[in-house]
Amino acid sequence: MAPKSKTRRSRVGLNRDNHRPSKSRPSHFFKIILPSTMRDLKLSIPPKFVKDFGDEISTLATLSVSCGGTWTVGLLKAEKDIWFCDGLEDFFEYHSISAGHLLVFRYEGHSNFHVIIFDKTATETQYPSSKNVILEEPEDVVELDGSEMSRQDIQPPNTSSKGRERAFQAAKMSMPKSAFMTVLQPYNIRFKYVYVPKGFANKHVAWNQFVNLQTSGKKQWRVRCYSHTSTSSAMRLGMGWAAFSRDNYLEEGDVCVFEVIKTSPTILMRVSIYRVQDYAVN
Repeated sequence: MAPKSKTRRSRVGLNRDNHRPSKSRPSHFFKIILPSTMRDLKLSIPPKFVKDFGDEISTLATLSVSCGGTWTVGLLKAEKDIWFCDGLEDFFEYHSISAGHLLVFRYEGHSNFHVIIFDKTATETQYPSSKNVILEEPEDVVELDGSEMSRQDIQPPNTSSKGRERAFQAAKMSMPKSAFMTVLQPYNIRFKYVYVPKGFANKHVAWNQFVNLQTSGKKQWRVRCYSHTSTSSAMRLGMGWAAFSRDNYLEEGDVCVFEVIKTSPTILMRVSIYRVQDYAVN
């Protein structure tokens, strides 16, 4: 009796090799968002992944999502551990991520991660789109040789990742204790607002009040600080931010450090700007 031929089963699943930096090393990991994650605003990278890729990961990571948005997030390295940290709160807030969500990370090399977000229904979340964003102020328009263009049409091309990392490190090294830092994302420029971390907001800023921003000169800009949802403790710098951004020629990748230097009669924040172009590789 002839032996039965073995049928080779095909495996159905993700074609991982298309996105792996190396075929021999897995490039995906997932993280469940815990209450401690929301409290500490740090998200650890699994030790096995750190062992395989830790040497090639810089102190800045880029997170991208299915809707096309990208986010710059700082990485904290301590011996054999790595955490996503600075800028993580902005990413969570923008995508309404809370305890119970699950994030799947696909590493694409050069400190770039694609993130898939699953909410508490165990299905992929509905990602925010520009259609859902309410602008507080009309689109900035400037005149160039008699023709009108939006600020986004005349933004210079993205500078190198090295420039971003150097600007980030310079800002972090000189940041005062009573301050917060943000790496400007495309939405900060286009939709004209900046998240204020909830810890900083709870300590320094009342709900729905105006604050003044000042750089190295004497000029001040009046900006409204408000909570964008009734359930969120995080706040935004909104109305007035567009003028501040325009007057100071802010660009994607620039790092801003906000420090409270006066609390009465109106809160005054000094804004130190670390321009990515100044730290770009020639």
